[in-house]
Amino acid sequence: MVNKSKVRQSALNLIYAVEENGGSVEQLDLNLFWEIEQEKDTDDFRKTLAKALLHTARASADSARLLETRADEAIAAFCDSLPAAKLSEDVARLQKRSAEFESAVAALKYCLKDKRQDTTHQLWLCCKDVIALAQIIDALAENLLPLFADFPEFRAVLQKLEAAITRRRKQMSTCAIMSNPKDLLGQPEYLNLVRCAEVLEQLQPEAEKLALNVLSKKTELDAMLTPLLHNYSIERMDVIDKAILYLALYELKFNKLDTPIVVSEATALANDYSGGKSAPFIHGIISAAAKGN
Repeated sequence: MVNKSKVRQSALNLIYAVEENGGSVEQLDLNLFWEIEQEKDTDDFRKTLAKALLHTARASADSARLLETRADEAIAAFCDSLPAAKLSEDVARLQKRSAEFESAVAALKYCLKDKRQDTTHQLWLCCKDVIALAQIIDALAENLLPLFADFPEFRAVLQKLEAAITRRRKQMSTCAIMSNPKDLLGQPEYLNLVRCAEVLEQLQPEAEKLALNVLSKKTELDAMLTPLLHNYSIERMDVIDKAILYLALYELKFNKLDTPIVVSEATALANDYSGGKSAPFIHGIISAAAKGN
């Protein structure tokens, strides 16, 4: 669940952007707006994802070395068996992908530590590489393991290889799931990743819906606001103050939020966006609106 204050903050930014662009949503590039609005959220998600992947792969090198050794032993045992030629190729393919995964993890680790990066784009590419390879390895292992039953003559070597693959798959499965962090819900060690993913997924639709609802009631909100200004016109108001009041009055009159909540949230927005001088003014307008409710 996305923090409601954060939803209000983004909704306010959208209302402000629309008002600054002539009051028409159609004149605003919403895709660009959200790209800029959620830049920090995107960076936070990518960094958190990178740390989660590295946390999951922290013992990856050991399982990779074990798999490498067991795969070499199996391939050597298969060398004189024509029926096992295809199995040997499949084992070698898994072995190769496992080595590529380790290289991708090393690249991710380096990228996360590289302070010269201006953006997290390269970090995101490294994360995608790690996840994609984990998915490939998991799928290869899933298809490979049932084939071992067809080669009882290599049972001794295949049992060791199966144990190494099973150990490797545990890490790969968790890394693969990170392509959809919601599937990690309920696992405390990945709580931050799930939260960051929720913000990226839910903030835009929730904030956009709230902002557009407010803007659709602008005529009615102006009618409510005008008699409360006392010798002051809406046209003379700062755009950000007006946007805050639009949002607050909408939540008060149409969403029926309690007055203390509306006043608190609007005052906090005023302090953050408009400065200390506007906060008492906005507080007074909302209180007056609440009394006339």
